[in-house]
Amino acid sequence: MNAILFLSVLFLIFAMLIILLKPNLLFVLFALEILLLGVNTNFILSSIILDDFLGAYIALMLFSVAALDTSVGLIIILNYYNLHNIIRLGHAII
Repeated sequence: MNAILFLSVLFLIFAMLIILLKPNLLFVLFALEILLLGVNTNFILSSIILDDFLGAYIALMLFSVAALDTSVGLIIILNYYNLHNIIRLGHAII
């Protein structure tokens, strides 16, 4: 149960990071990935504790969604950079 509490706190920390790092898109993507990793680990741990396969199945689906999210986000960033030669998000310049 301590691991589930730790991963829930990890989820909350990175959710707050997404809110605080809003101008920097790369850091938001990284924080979102770690956030989804914490959620997936919670699903897997609850699946082990409850002796049920459903949590592991949901975690597998979320892993594929996280991979697609990252790849689409990075493709959008690279295409924008190729068109404008600069990525300006708010006040931050990448």
